[in-house]
Amino acid sequence: MKILKIYQNFFLRNLIVHTFILMVIFACVYDELRLAGHDFCYMITKIAIGYFPCILWITVFNLFIIKRLLFKKKVKIFFLLFLTYWTSFYFFINWFFPLVGFGNFKTLQILSLLINGMFFYFIHVVITKKIMDTDKDIMNFKSELSFLKQQLNPHFLLNAMNNLYGEALSEPDKVPDRILNLSDLLRYQIEATKKDYVLVAEEIAFVKKYIEYYSFRNDRLNITQNFEGDFDEIEIPPLFFLPLVENAVKFSAETPMPFIELDLKVKSRNLTFTIKNNYLESGSRLSGTRIGIENLKRRLEVYRLRHDLSCEKEKNMFVVKLSIWHLPTAVL
Repeated sequence: MKILKIYQNFFLRNLIVHTFILMVIFACVYDELRLAGHDFCYMITKIAIGYFPCILWITVFNLFIIKRLLFKKKVKIFFLLFLTYWTSFYFFINWFFPLVGFGNFKTLQILSLLINGMFFYFIHVVITKKIMDTDKDIMNFKSELSFLKQQLNPHFLLNAMNNLYGEALSEPDKVPDRILNLSDLLRYQIEATKKDYVLVAEEIAFVKKYIEYYSFRNDRLNITQNFEGDFDEIEIPPLFFLPLVENAVKFSAETPMPFIELDLKVKSRNLTFTIKNNYLESGSRLSGTRIGIENLKRRLEVYRLRHDLSCEKEKNMFVVKLSIWHLPTAVL
């Protein structure tokens, strides 16, 4: 990242490139000038006199011919000017270098320098475009991820408010306690969505509170839970389990005997989360917006996690299995 910042700095980038080229030229002519009896200052002066007109020539060519013609696919005009420009330069250096003390034998070396100069420019253009495209992708991903996170709270709150409304009609005396429990759940969501990753242990604690919240409302709900692994070292994007648990609770609640089975295993940075719930095959009053599931799928893609998400129906049971590999470890 430090190298990238240096490259994006116009002054430092050009200082490094020109210093490197000058050192190469100095190494090529040092023995010849030293044998001729010239001192160090004389060598530097001669190199500068020969070097800077060449750089000026390269810069003009790159900016006004390559950039404005070749990159805009004006190929015929480009090749015509290319031949004219470098033919003129060939005669120029054959006149200029003997004038300042360089021999004609320097022509091939200088032409090599010019070719390298154009090569550096092409590399610069490609790298700059890559940096700009990468920055654009990062900004787009951050914006989309922020939007996806913002969707979670309203979706959860919508489901919670619907349940509170039903309880307010049937058991109004329990509503204050339920609101307090709901506020704890919302507090975690608000704090968690500010982070890119949270500990798996924190997500498990949230899921348990969520299940407890809905178990309190539905005495018939039968939930089995199994959690295996070391959850204090592995991290996961926040609220990955929430849409799956929400759907399981919502659709199982319609059945005469609601049943949910949770199974979470973590081993060597690999996670497998399986959730099963029963549902009504016919006569369901729930249409389902699928916001939660679609949100989860897109977040998995945005985070670029190696994963597998499957949803299947098995004998009045809906089974969702989420596997994620190579999760990051917590930095202690």
